[in-house]
Amino acid sequence: MRKCVLFLSALVLSVAAASCGTGVPGAASEAPELLAAVPSDAQHIGVFSRLDSGLSRMIDSTSTIHKIDFGRLGRSRAVIAACDVGTLTALIIVEAGKASDDTLAVAANVMAQADSAGVFHSHITLGQHNALLLSGSETVMLVAARNLASETSILDAPGFDRVAGVLPSGDYQIYRSSASRKLFKDMFTGYLSGRVPAFLKDASEWMVRSEDEIIPVCPEGEKYYTNFCASMQEASSRLPEVLPEDYTFFVDIPIASISDYRVGFERWLDARVVLEAYNNGLSKVWSSTGKDPRAWEKEAGVREAAVVFTSRGRINALRVKDKAQSDGVVPNPVTGFAHSLYGNIFAEADSCMLRRGNWIITGQREALELYSPLSKAPAEWQSKAKAVAGGPDFRVSWKNDDRIKLWHSNQ
Repeated sequence: MRKCVLFLSALVLSVAAASCGTGVPGAASEAPELLAAVPSDAQHIGVFSRLDSGLSRMIDSTSTIHKIDFGRLGRSRAVIAACDVGTLTALIIVEAGKASDDTLAVAANVMAQADSAGVFHSHITLGQHNALLLSGSETVMLVAARNLASETSILDAPGFDRVAGVLPSGDYQIYRSSASRKLFKDMFTGYLSGRVPAFLKDASEWMVRSEDEIIPVCPEGEKYYTNFCASMQEASSRLPEVLPEDYTFFVDIPIASISDYRVGFERWLDARVVLEAYNNGLSKVWSSTGKDPRAWEKEAGVREAAVVFTSRGRINALRVKDKAQSDGVVPNPVTGFAHSLYGNIFAEADSCMLRRGNWIITGQREALELYSPLSKAPAEWQSKAKAVAGGPDFRVSWKNDDRIKLWHSNQ
């Protein structure tokens, strides 16, 4: 299955922010008719106003599906689902005319081509329309047939009623969060390769992505990181003041109230039964530095916490209430604080520090000695957000309207 850069940006934001428990009302009034043919255990579903648009976005270029000339069916509404039959395999469901005997001819040519290409197919009636189902896997077709025979579908999957309540107009894609390890296993490299998919698995139940935004969806419950972030408020995002020229990726968490953030964050950790390990980590840092990280956080008045990936390694950037200026790179008196307070994505090796106004920038000496901030702020930066994440060419911003906004340089 093809994975696009914009969705990477949406995933990254999920590391730092997500949606509310019940979701936000969407523009669509009901779930599309074609979803009734999607198996209840589908992992990823794309809903498209035109089949040809969906094929280019979700079907790998090497698939035998591309041998088929869909003709005017390429302009028909379609759903493409990724089903897990050991590997993620596509099921295509395309609208093939009004439900009547004489419309079978519309799909006959496509079915003949499918036979020649070794693609399995079925012609069915869904509500007021005929539909053509195709897959390169006989197993997927058998699963689809069993679901149709039992009159069950993705619409009956646990929690999908919440998804149906936020579906937007236009084209969109739906991701089952529990399948994140398979859906996104090849999307990240290096440090993030295993960590981001593992995090997304439990961050929400579903994610709905349209062209310019994404909505994670989950029920009430403190174990979901999404609900913790939904309880926070937007705050000033000033990371461009210190973003280095050679940054490749960042996660930025503006903090409106450090006391509210601390309570909500630790409540989420407790719900996941990892608060004891988190407290042990803070105690170790306290023992090694002689300072209580929580007390220091409150005293310093932390208003923004960010981690930045650069060509020289990760650096942390904490914005505090008081200004100061260091004479070059100096020893860090609060080494380990960013990592222990805000999460494992923050650099743990930060024995050195730079002070730049309200910012404390920490990392290894080699990551800081050649530090040089951007000469110009990135385009269309959100001045206020719950979280911002991305790289030079893409960015996502989590806003108070409980939607994650997507930006890409090609827009």
